[in-house]
Amino acid sequence: MFLRRLPCGLATAIHAHVPVSTHSSIVRAASFSLWTPRRCGATAPAPPTSSSSGKGNYFAFFSLEKHPEVDVAALQKLYHDLQRRVHPDQQQVQQREQQEQQRQQQQQQAKSPAPCVPDANALQSSVDVSTYANAAYEALRSPYSRCRYLSRLVKAQEVKGAVLLTPAEEEELMIEDDRRTMQARETCPDAPMDEDFLMEMLTMSELIFGGDAKEEAVRRQWAVLRADLEDRAVGYFKDAVKHWSAGDMAQFHHTVQEWTYVNNALNNVKERLLQCA
Repeated sequence: MFLRRLPCGLATAIHAHVPVSTHSSIVRAASFSLWTPRRCGATAPAPPTSSSSGKGNYFAFFSLEKHPEVDVAALQKLYHDLQRRVHPDQQQVQQREQQEQQRQQQQQQAKSPAPCVPDANALQSSVDVSTYANAAYEALRSPYSRCRYLSRLVKAQEVKGAVLLTPAEEEELMIEDDRRTMQARETCPDAPMDEDFLMEMLTMSELIFGGDAKEEAVRRQWAVLRADLEDRAVGYFKDAVKHWSAGDMAQFHHTVQEWTYVNNALNNVKERLLQCA
């Protein structure tokens, strides 16, 4: 447990915040304060010409292997290359250049230049691709969000069964849907969370939100807590990679589930430290 690994002073401070509570209240409190999220090399993919067939999952969108580990530098290059090609402003510039070239060619041929109207449907398609590229890049750029997306993707496949998800169904995962989440939990329930882990998360929440930022001792405790949570995040990523590579999706989901609590606790303590900076 977290309390056994912290320096004695911080462990004592956290222990002082432990409320007398039932297991159900622990689950509710921990879920409310910590669960809700805050906000390898490959060739550049050709942007889809239509959004009707679906853009597929984020990994396929960037022509990357579906895996917790990706080459972030390669991903960044793919993202920027794609945005330059599909961004509406860039497309309008290219259209104007093409129109001017056509006009000059037609003038040279002594023909009256016909007006060239931009294809509104093509422009809208590029706007959609640009938006999807933004969402895909944000999801894949960090280890936690990448693994969380993989967990959602695998769960959607588990709910559907043997038939593979279509690109359109994968595209729908861009938006988190409560009904889809509930269906996934009913069809493929997660392993129960450890009661000691939930108590640990609750005491962290008490320390983060119950401490007075004006007190230097509290700020030191937050700094120690932040360092510990960052170390644990590294450990969760290693575990996620191991379980994914072994094909153990149950353990992969459970790792991501615990990691979500830790990730949000880390975000919360970072915000508190920024407030007193």
